Amino acid sequence: MLNKINKVIEEIEKEEDIKVILLVESGSRAWGWKSKDSDYDLRGVFVKKDTIFNEKLQINRKIKNLDIELWNFKKFLRLMSSSNPSVWEWLSSDIVYINNGIKELLHINFLINCSLYTLKKHYVSMARQNFEKYINQIGDKANLKKYTYVLRSIACVNYIEERNSPPPKHYKYVIKYLPKEVREFCKEVIRKKKESENLTGNRNKLIEKYIISFWNKDFERDKSNFDLEWLERVYENEKRIYY
Repeated sequence: MLNKINKVIEEIEKEEDIKVILLVESGSRAWGWKSKDSDYDLRGVFVKKDTIFNEKLQINRKIKNLDIELWNFKKFLRLMSSSNPSVWEWLSSDIVYINNGIKELLHINFLINCSLYTLKKHYVSMARQNFEKYINQIGDKANLKKYTYVLRSIACVNYIEERNSPPPKHYKYVIKYLPKEVREFCKEVIRKKKESENLTGNRNKLIEKYIISFWNKDFERDKSNFDLEWLERVYENEKRIYY
C-alpha cells in the first residue's frame, strides 16, 4: 500500500506542481480502530511556488480507498498559530508516510505554544456535531460506531484537563480518562467495529447522558503563544529548499 500511496502522491505533485513535505494517516487507522472496510485518510502538507495568480491553499482527491487532503504549508502554519486542532491531529499521528523532518519540529512547537482552551472547545464541538448528526437525529437506533467518534473527543477533553497537554492520537492512550462504564462500552463498540463498519443497534441513554454533560462545561481560558516570526522563517526555509 505504501508504494501505491507514494505513486499517487507523485502524480499529484506533478499535476499540481507541488512538493509534499508531510503525509500522515488521520482517520480510524491512526486512532487504532480500523476495520477491513476502512479507507486510508491521508492528510498532508505541501509547498508550492505561489504567485498572485496561481495560489492554491488546499488539494483534495478521492481515489478508490484513498481519501486525500493536502494543505499549503502557508495555510497549515497560519492555522497552527491559532492552535487549530486539525493541525494537532495531523502532527500527533503515529502513521507517517512522508516526512522531511518538519513534523518533529512543529510537533514540539505546538506542544509548547498551543491554547489548551481552544483544543478543549474544539473537541467538545466535534463531539456535539457527531452526536447530533449521527445519533440524536437518527431515531431510537443508530450506527453504534458513531459513539466511538464522540467518546474519543470527550476522552481527549478529559486528557487535556488532567494532563494539561494536547492529547495523543491513538484511542488507547486517552480512553482511560473516561469513567469505567463509559470506557468499557467504548471498548466493546470498538471491538465490534473492527469486524464491521455497520453496527446498527439501540441507543444507549446512560452513555448519552454523560456525553451531553459536556455541552455547557466551562474551561479555564488561555491563549496561543506562537512566535509568528519563527513560523514565517520555517515557511521560507522549507519553500527555499524546493524552489
